Amino acid sequence: MRKAILVTLSTVALAVPSANAWAAARAGVSNTVVKKKVAVATKSFRGTAADADRWGPLQVTIVVKKTTTTIGTKKTVARKITAVKVPVSPNHTDRSVYINQQALPTLIQETLKAQSSRIYVVSGATNSSDAFAQSLQSAILAARAW
Repeated sequence: MRKAILVTLSTVALAVPSANAWAAARAGVSNTVVKKKVAVATKSFRGTAADADRWGPLQVTIVVKKTTTTIGTKKTVARKITAVKVPVSPNHTDRSVYINQQALPTLIQETLKAQSSRIYVVSGATNSSDAFAQSLQSAILAARAW
């Protein structure tokens, strides 16, 4: 009986380190780390000048932040409009200047909120709103091609 107990304990004592070694080897294989790579770039895009009917041309410039995330072989690209500028706006009459001083900040705010050219028209500035959306859409299309 003593011999059987001694043999059993010796076998267990020798098997435990081997079992721990196998468990450690398997844990090393299953914990393979997939690296995440993130690249961020910012670029400006100018839309085409659109006519605001009789008031004159209106042109929009947007700044887009592009974030490219790569995890293993999967690549995702996210674009966000971070700034909107209006370098050309109707200003040949006092009325057109007044209308655009009131409407453009609202249109810019709506663009940043919507992140698209689907924005609400500003009452009293329908022509400027339509021209803004048209120029914005051409800038967004240029940004998508990037």
